[in-house]
Amino acid sequence: MAAPDIGACVSAGVAGLKKNPLAHIVANVLVMVVGGFTAGLLTGPMLVGYMRMIKAEDEGRTIEFTDVFKGFDDLVPALLAVLLSGIIVSIGFMLCFVPGLLIIGLVPTAAYLVAVGEKDGINAIKRAFAAIKEHLLGTILCTLVLAIVGSLGVIACGVGVIFTLPIGIIGMYHMAKQITGDNGVVILSA
Repeated sequence: MAAPDIGACVSAGVAGLKKNPLAHIVANVLVMVVGGFTAGLLTGPMLVGYMRMIKAEDEGRTIEFTDVFKGFDDLVPALLAVLLSGIIVSIGFMLCFVPGLLIIGLVPTAAYLVAVGEKDGINAIKRAFAAIKEHLLGTILCTLVLAIVGSLGVIACGVGVIFTLPIGIIGMYHMAKQITGDNGVVILSA
């Protein structure tokens, strides 16, 4: 387990989008629409489903945009992991910004852990926190770079986000994979 490689994460995001652009774009739009219509409540299961879709593609399986709904297979853990970690990060940002910045990678890492098999949303947050703490600086920098890349589409009247956001989320999947180990097992060094 190593600190996240920012270049590899961005490259993986671009490569993932190039493999199947339609599936990634439609999946991202679905995550945004469903999350928006439910005031963010169902963003967790949708994000976990999207991470499962990325995992399937990463393993060489065929994907379809409907795979994004597979996060509902683990509704409660996905909901808890993403909603609670999002609240924790938001509170961190309200506390003079720095605490939120330190744990900015918590949401994608917790979602990743549920996507790869963690059945307890609270435990996913604990494991994500441990992984982030182990590689704090690298995780902060990687998450910030991927968030910037994912947001670049706003420059094109906001429409470009449907093309850049998948790059950021695919990259965050790979970041979480790197900091937790390939199978989502957090290994802490002595």
